[in-house]
Amino acid sequence: GFLSPSAQAPDTGGNGDGFESSPASAFADDGSPASSTTLLVNGDNHRFYNYGFSIVDSCEIRGIEVHLDWWLLDAAGNNSMDVELSWDGGSSWTPAKRDSTETTSEHTTVLGSNADTWGRTWSPAEFSNFNFQVRVTANRTIPQTHFLDWVSVNVYFAPP
Repeated sequence: GFLSPSAQAPDTGGNGDGFESSPASAFADDGSPASSTTLLVNGDNHRFYNYGFSIVDSCEIRGIEVHLDWWLLDAAGNNSMDVELSWDGGSSWTPAKRDSTETTSEHTTVLGSNADTWGRTWSPAEFSNFNFQVRVTANRTIPQTHFLDWVSVNVYFAPP
């Protein structure tokens, strides 16, 4: 099932503070969100990690899903959320997947699938708390606030 992170940090991009208000609120599906408010800069990035995966070394990774619960303060401008995955502690990232659903009430999106490996072959060791990270980017064309209630991950794997 979906696992939640237990660590977070703002990343470079945008104004450098990511989801600056209550970022740890994105650890749980509880209606208490993290938020990113930017007046002039697009692309605030935030990393979430320490998902606590337990995948046996001989398993084959078949797919990865990232679940986001998010919404906007208002529907002005063009807004979206991007997600990228890292397998090496944030040195490298997969191509971004985007959700462009613009709502002012919480909605759920799942990026990836049980058969989507995000363009690469994964090893179980890459899902350690240090290696595996999720980077969420709040995109906007005008000043806007993005709310993020939960960012969880489900990994599909099987014996080789």
